[in-house]
Amino acid sequence: MRSMSLKTRIMLLVVAIFFASIWGLAIRVTAVLRTDLSRLVSNHLATMARFIAADLDREISLEIEALKGIAASLTPEMLADAKKLERALDQLTEANVLFPAGCFTTDSKGIITAAYPQGAAIPGMSIAERDYFRDLMATGKAVVGDPTPAPTQQQRPVIPIAYPLRNASGTAIGALVGLVALSDPLLLGKLEHTKFGESGYFVLASPKDRLILSAPQPGRIMSRLPPRGVIADLDRRLDEGYEGEGITVTAIGVETLAVSRKLATTGWVLLAAAPTKEAFAPIVDLQRQVYLAALLMSLGVGLVLYFVLARQLEPLKKAGAAMRRMAEGDEPLAQIPVGREDEIGQLIADFDRLATERNRLDEALRAEIAERKQAQDALAAAFNRLQALSQRLTRTQEEERRKVAFELHEQSGQELVTLGLHLQELQAHCRDPEGQDHLRDARALADAALERVRGMSLDLHPPQLEDFGLYVALGAHCRKQADAAGWALHFDAPAQAARPNRDLELACFRVAQEALVNVARHAHASEVWVSFQQDQDQLRLSVRDNGKGFDAAGARERLSERGLGLMGMEERVRQASGRLEIRSSPGSGTEIRAVFPLAAGAPGVQSQASDFPPPAARGSM
Repeated sequence: MRSMSLKTRIMLLVVAIFFASIWGLAIRVTAVLRTDLSRLVSNHLATMARFIAADLDREISLEIEALKGIAASLTPEMLADAKKLERALDQLTEANVLFPAGCFTTDSKGIITAAYPQGAAIPGMSIAERDYFRDLMATGKAVVGDPTPAPTQQQRPVIPIAYPLRNASGTAIGALVGLVALSDPLLLGKLEHTKFGESGYFVLASPKDRLILSAPQPGRIMSRLPPRGVIADLDRRLDEGYEGEGITVTAIGVETLAVSRKLATTGWVLLAAAPTKEAFAPIVDLQRQVYLAALLMSLGVGLVLYFVLARQLEPLKKAGAAMRRMAEGDEPLAQIPVGREDEIGQLIADFDRLATERNRLDEALRAEIAERKQAQDALAAAFNRLQALSQRLTRTQEEERRKVAFELHEQSGQELVTLGLHLQELQAHCRDPEGQDHLRDARALADAALERVRGMSLDLHPPQLEDFGLYVALGAHCRKQADAAGWALHFDAPAQAARPNRDLELACFRVAQEALVNVARHAHASEVWVSFQQDQDQLRLSVRDNGKGFDAAGARERLSERGLGLMGMEERVRQASGRLEIRSSPGSGTEIRAVFPLAAGAPGVQSQASDFPPPAARGSM
């Protein structure tokens, strides 16, 4: 978006808002219409299901009443004689009209005693194990059974409707069973041809065994519904008796809007369903038309907005082009003519004021730059002089140290040696015991003074540095400091390496010397590691202790004794064109790393490892 022009962004924003508004309205309207249509279709389905269920209940009630009338007409004498009973059943109009599939009677044990017409049932056959017979004998009331094969093994199942046969005292002594075919047009057959719309349908099912009793497709009759857990809405209707509307997906993957109704006489469930694709087809068409209209309106608004914005932003485009030419140096910074008094004209006027102020500031800035350049040149010259002075002071200091060390060693040291010899000679000639004691004390003081003078001379300028090189001189100095302070010293230096130049050796020695002085004064350490690594390009020095550590940045800011020592080390390293790194924090010890450059390809310089070795790899002295 940031790379797009303002015109494009405004146009996209307006079109997006328009799109969102129109499409949001369309989605909202279609959602409301879908809800209303769903409620309307559901109500229609529920009304039809209610009427069909009531009609089925009425038809089944008529069948039961017919059986009741037939049972009442059968006298005890007829029930006792199978031939008379068959003739009576044959002559009953109700049996012929309402039960064309046949009817039969049984005794109290479920044995068939008579049947009409012949072949409808087999006399002597038992139906004692049938659920509907057991329910009839247990309750003494009429029972409608689930579809079952006829006793004569008919090809099409029938629905048995049983009514109790009673004796004079009212005790059930058998059953009168009327058989109704599943496809009987007076009962379930009508459902096979009843439709809702183009593809809506009605299905009658038995919840007990999830058996389909009637369906538009003959092949589905007597088939099983999906088991529990496959279709939640179906389970809710069959098991819980829910009759309201619901949208679900059938076992063959068709989304349907369904309602249900339970038959009062049998407990069967009438399912009325219509595919949502057909039920909501008007909404889909309306949605398509609304979206098409929204698309066309959005494109129209976008085109109109594009041309309007192009015309309105033309002055801004010209002003921008002029500003770019000024920014690229093709034109001098100058005012741009204001064409009209609107927001764009105000913006151009503001730019004109900015250009005027910019020209004034440029003049002032050029003058200030000239002054700053003069000041920088003076500062650079002063800094160069300061560096030269610092290097001269360092050389002078070293020369003075060398002279003082020479004088201490060659003059004061020799004088103390001579004094000791004289005291020794006097001691040989002195016979007074008290005088002997004084002379011994004087000799001890002379020896101690001589040792201090020699130590001072070595600290000021160790002669080993010039005679044997940096590693030998610094190793001896470290051992001396470790013995004096009680450290455990770990010293590691290249066994065979060319000597650096004299100035670099001296700078490295002084940095290590100052680092060891700081350790002795402030660190309270028990171990000190001094390590050297030298290769063809660099000489690296590391001085590390396990002492209490300190805040290195704070030490520099406070300019304490430790801070001045660190500044001295940094100056030494800087004069040798090296770099110094100080790592320390309270409680974690201190490590000072100094890296000095060596002249590339210098004679006698050997390549060594380029990194500091770990403490465990360093030698101990």
